[in-house]
Amino acid sequence: MNNETKKYITVFFITLGIFIVVFGLVNYLNKEKLADIDNLQRKITADLIATETQFDLLKSAPCSAVGNTILSVELGELGRKLDFAETNQGVDNPEVLQLKKYYSLLQVKDYLLMQELSNKCDITADSLLYFYSDDCKECDKQGYVLTEFKKRYPELRIYSFDSDLDFSVINTFIGLYDLEDVYPTVIAHDKTYQGFIGLSELEELFPDLREEREQEIIVQQGISFILNNEEFEDITEEDIEFVNRTDDVYTYTVDQGDEEVLVMIVYNVLAQKFSEIKKPTAKNSL
Repeated sequence: MNNETKKYITVFFITLGIFIVVFGLVNYLNKEKLADIDNLQRKITADLIATETQFDLLKSAPCSAVGNTILSVELGELGRKLDFAETNQGVDNPEVLQLKKYYSLLQVKDYLLMQELSNKCDITADSLLYFYSDDCKECDKQGYVLTEFKKRYPELRIYSFDSDLDFSVINTFIGLYDLEDVYPTVIAHDKTYQGFIGLSELEELFPDLREEREQEIIVQQGISFILNNEEFEDITEEDIEFVNRTDDVYTYTVDQGDEEVLVMIVYNVLAQKFSEIKKPTAKNSL
């Protein structure tokens, strides 16, 4: 056997060895991934059962024990787990589709529960229903906009439904609102809006939320205005607490260590900034 033949044989066995090692490693990683997904599926199922039990408990809970962020954490966590399963197993995987149906059902139950509690306990429960389709060209863009909208208004409950899922609960929604296969579709305050909706247009659908956010921004600006005043140069943001607003006057308490003082500052609407500090009168003092 000449040297050239030996060289080819050596290369062959080295290549074969590399192939076997890579094949074994890929096979091992796939098994690990499948095991992780299987564990994820079991955990999602357990979470669904636990959350459904929460629904039953909350229906009979006293209004004093009910807040407007019930179950939003659980829904968000389940949504992230479903995204993980879709990424690793594919959106058309039968098990993923089944999980998606469970999640859709959970969203509907949460929506109905919040409607019930809103009427029973006089709770503000702003919500938005979003319907999309795989064949929809603008649905991805609408999804990104809704994600940003949720970041701006975390108290808003956004429920998203895949119209291609062929699930009776979603089909009932589609029939009730007569969507006619037009996507993306958004439903807010029982009104249907079909086609892409931008961020500013979405904000117009929820003027109360927009006003609350604008006020939160102004309140924060007021804190910065106080911090930049020479009279309060030794305090920090933690020492300032917003009290109330009367027209264009915003009132804060400032903890100066040895005493707590009342600070009233005037907001100039035209200039959109604070312009002066008003000394409180006797009747305004703490």
